[in-house]
Amino acid sequence: MSTDEAAPPFRFTRESRIRIDADGRVWHEGERVAHPRLERALASWVDFDDDARRYVLRNALDWCFVTVDLAPLVVRHAWVRGGGVEVECSDDSREALRVDTVHVRPDGEVFAYVRGGALLARFDRSAAFALLEHVELTPDGAPALRLERGLVPLRTMRADERLAPRPGGPAALAAPST
Repeated sequence: MSTDEAAPPFRFTRESRIRIDADGRVWHEGERVAHPRLERALASWVDFDDDARRYVLRNALDWCFVTVDLAPLVVRHAWVRGGGVEVECSDDSREALRVDTVHVRPDGEVFAYVRGGALLARFDRSAAFALLEHVELTPDGAPALRLERGLVPLRTMRADERLAPRPGGPAALAAPST
């Protein structure tokens, strides 16, 4: 920049004041995003940036970092049908759930990786109930999902355990820059 050019009146940053709460609701600068279609669009843009180890909103035009309280997506509906489970998420996407990614806390809170097993989601109460009503305990006391093909073991979590944003990745997120 030459000495004749003025510095911009603000610092350029990819930080945002957008937050996704534990129930999948989107907030901007402390105010709830009230428009349902905008909230679904923002949910459809959520992703995890592996290099920065942070959640982002990314669309075809731009991207920014976002704060996520627990999981960036919420499973709103779950249907156990025959040989599998279908879910609908807070971004209105529907998919066959990879049952091998399901994790259950002692209190019955359910998490799984959606978008083909790539991004963490928390089940809301009704979706968790729809899934858990098909769970049985194995002889050794472990939970397993009853499907047509038989019992599929589910992973259990400690009450204080946090899952990684992506399967097999580090559970700790990078701190936002200030």
